[in-house]
Amino acid sequence: MISTGSSSPTAASPSAASPTAASPTVPPPALPPAANGANAARAMSRMRRYTTVSMAFVAVGYALIALSQVTHEWLIVGVIAATIPVTALVCFWERRAPIWLAILATALSSVVWWATVALQELGVTSLLLGMAVGVLLTQTAKVNPFLLLAGLGFVVAPVGIAALVRPEQDWTAYLLTASVAYAVAVGLFLLNRYTWNRYLEIDAARRTGAELAVAQERYRFAADLHDIQGHTLHVLRLKTQLADKLIDRDPAAAHAHLAEAQALISETLANTRSLAFGERHLVVATELANAQELFAAAGIRCTVEGSMPATPNDELFALVVREATTNILRHAQAQEVTVRLGEGSLVITNDGSPEPPRPRSGLARLAERFIAAGGTLQSGSASGVFTTAATIS
Repeated sequence: MISTGSSSPTAASPSAASPTAASPTVPPPALPPAANGANAARAMSRMRRYTTVSMAFVAVGYALIALSQVTHEWLIVGVIAATIPVTALVCFWERRAPIWLAILATALSSVVWWATVALQELGVTSLLLGMAVGVLLTQTAKVNPFLLLAGLGFVVAPVGIAALVRPEQDWTAYLLTASVAYAVAVGLFLLNRYTWNRYLEIDAARRTGAELAVAQERYRFAADLHDIQGHTLHVLRLKTQLADKLIDRDPAAAHAHLAEAQALISETLANTRSLAFGERHLVVATELANAQELFAAAGIRCTVEGSMPATPNDELFALVVREATTNILRHAQAQEVTVRLGEGSLVITNDGSPEPPRPRSGLARLAERFIAAGGTLQSGSASGVFTTAATIS
């Protein structure tokens, strides 16, 4: 708990105001983006391999159905010969197949289907031609419905010609079999393509999210580094100005300010290393002690009222104290600063606000972090008094 301070500032040197020696608990390192990307690549590879094997099994299954229904020996040989290129062709379900393979698979399956109609065998051999034509017409990003109709015409063409040659025979079964075989193949590949595209979109969203997470972490690191270095530079300027004023009339005090500046530089280097390795931890009491010393050196009265129990959001409130102190020393012409502490609340006011005050990017960044933590951070000026109020319920 932070005790109530009096109106007189406490004399705390930079070294005394450093964080406690107890090392903070460092969360376990998250999986690096490179590892996440490798896992996603392996998942994509497994998905592609699983789908390819599934399509090959479907093609072989269609061929087995056809072999179980045909009786002519040459037709059996043709089905076996056509099965090989058709199975290879469907393995290119996600990308364009080589032209020679597309021609070979379509030609052999067409010959088998024409021979089936000519020999009046059962029309199940149209399954192979339906798969070959179906996969070729669904490999593009946007499927043309007119090409799908043309593909249907190509598949049922042997039945139409047979009906013209032998009109006395009923070819309805052949027509239905060929149409259904083609429709099933096209539907299968269209559904597979749709599912794969959604999977690609999810993977793209994952990669975008990972890139945004990296950018946000870089932004957070840059903001914290700015807070550390900016605060230190302003304090060092104040210390050196005081040393310059006292160097002639009070050399001992000037040397004391220079020694404090050197200690502050060492502390800042340590804080920078801690930030780089994710071990930085700020405490409200420490930042208040630093702020009181700096205000005293600048001739600003500082009053601390109330107390704040230690909370998981202690570091956020400490950052508010540090940012407000830097802004007051840099931008305000304050004579008095008041800090009011409460359970989950911090209010800092100063009477040196310029009219109108400029927006403070550091407070804006902190406000975003307070919102993420379920709190608020508001700042504004009224009648020359600038107020910064932070709360987390």
